[in-house]
Amino acid sequence: MHSEILMFGHQARTKNCFARWAVDAVKETKRICHPTVATRLLDAFLHLILVMVVPLFSETEWKRRLNGLPAWQPDCAPTLVVVPHPDDETLAVGGVIAALRMMGADITIVAVTDGEHAYTENEGLAELRKKEQTRALEKLGVAEHKIVRLGLTDSGVATQEGDLVARLGTLISAETQVFAPWAGDFHPDHEACARAAASVAHKVGAKLISYFFWTWHRGTVATVEGLALRMFPLNEDMMEAKLGALACHASQLRHEPEPEILPENLLWPARMPFEVFVL
Repeated sequence: MHSEILMFGHQARTKNCFARWAVDAVKETKRICHPTVATRLLDAFLHLILVMVVPLFSETEWKRRLNGLPAWQPDCAPTLVVVPHPDDETLAVGGVIAALRMMGADITIVAVTDGEHAYTENEGLAELRKKEQTRALEKLGVAEHKIVRLGLTDSGVATQEGDLVARLGTLISAETQVFAPWAGDFHPDHEACARAAASVAHKVGAKLISYFFWTWHRGTVATVEGLALRMFPLNEDMMEAKLGALACHASQLRHEPEPEILPENLLWPARMPFEVFVL
């Protein structure tokens, strides 16, 4: 059984289709294993894929493509940020969150999961990551009472997508500015969050803005070709807040004896002096 699961990992890495192969792995694992064993193997499998990420495009190549994008400014409006895992709010949207709070905008963070399956050794990890996220958001100017925690299953959001749509439906109105992952962001939880946010935003007429993270590591320039990409420049104060928030996610930057989820080679997008969105 282990060899079959690891085969999926190899295919996901070599074919650059993490999210699609992860879904296939879920089905195959359930077919060949007892449910309890399947859950444990799936957790290990998903962790294996994440720590095996080898970016297809270099930082230099991506920056060459992204530099010179048209500049964009978010509205100073009621804002809701859909966050699949603790740290996504910082990695992809930290600068915008800090900027909007400096402008006085009201921001609600929807923490979809607690990131409890980031590592195979995960006892107490959910509570730790919630605390890290709370501290990070404080650095960005968002108080704890503005975090809505849904507690959906890390690495299993797609199986609870209906619940997510229902919860977002109570939080989003036509006046809401919604930030959510891009629909092709190479992680099943990100993609499920994108679909749910798009469904609700479309239904009520809310403005939807999409953000990236895994695309910079699992995609190529061709992946984003044709998208309406825009750049939000970060000033010194925004960068200081964002980097301070990133440091709060210590469990993702170091977690011995397992390899960290966010090694140094994956952090360059979070340190760029701008953030990229799809309008």
